[in-house]
Amino acid sequence: MIFKQYYLACLAHASYLVGDVKTQTALVVDPQRDIDQYLEDAKQNGLTLRHVFLTHFHADFVAGHLELRDRTGAAIHLGARAQAEYAFVPHPDGDVLDIGTVRLGFLETPGHTPEGLSILVYDREKDPDRPRLVFTGDTLFIGDVGRPDLMASEGITETELASQLYDSLRTKLMVLPDETLVYPAHGAGSLCGKNLSEETVSTIGDQKVLNYALQPMSREEFIALVTENQPQAPRYFAYDARLNKKERQNLDQSLHTGLQPLSLDRVLASRNRGGQVLDTRPETEFHAAHLKGALQV
Repeated sequence: MIFKQYYLACLAHASYLVGDVKTQTALVVDPQRDIDQYLEDAKQNGLTLRHVFLTHFHADFVAGHLELRDRTGAAIHLGARAQAEYAFVPHPDGDVLDIGTVRLGFLETPGHTPEGLSILVYDREKDPDRPRLVFTGDTLFIGDVGRPDLMASEGITETELASQLYDSLRTKLMVLPDETLVYPAHGAGSLCGKNLSEETVSTIGDQKVLNYALQPMSREEFIALVTENQPQAPRYFAYDARLNKKERQNLDQSLHTGLQPLSLDRVLASRNRGGQVLDTRPETEFHAAHLKGALQV
């Protein structure tokens, strides 16, 4: 089995590639929109990317599931409770998907979002009965759990989701073997929780000891704990979550139809009429030389 973690520091976002050499098949979990790295790694390992999974509809970034589908024809996979404009394969709790020597097991783990999905990965050649790792999305982080307060605009209260999260953690994830590796979708710096570790991998056993939200407590105590002192959610969170459900333009299409660079003459003419110049070059280039009055973004 081939496995690789990708970490995008500016979003504290982790995504993953899993490959089966026997069937020459690759899958990606929670991809970012810049998909070339996944395709290049799959190619170098003689794999064809055929599946892309979202553990939930992310709120803090626009995911790359449609980009991968459009470029490769890969099937999109979501939890059974998901509702989206595009075609996808739904996975109810207990569902199994075999890809050569790789077995995927699916756990519905609502709490951060209603459609939350955790994905167990088994190496069928080494141990077909015990999961090697679990992709926990935003349900379980290293040192934290997913915040339950982002769905108010959809009519779902934080108390309701926190109660679901309590059950997901205790009846689905904490009962896994202690040695099961935990790979979440985010690390320190993400606003999808309040106490995320800088570590990008842990084990179920370690989290049962070290994670404040997995300690023995009543449902009421847990709800109070995970709903207090959450950081303010950016306003774009609800927009991104909706966008991840839509049949939207992929990144290549957006780059061709979006804002285009202006010629110097047009920039100067606009500035002379009172327009504000926005310089989108890297910060080092901006500080080396820029138009007077320009703002670097």
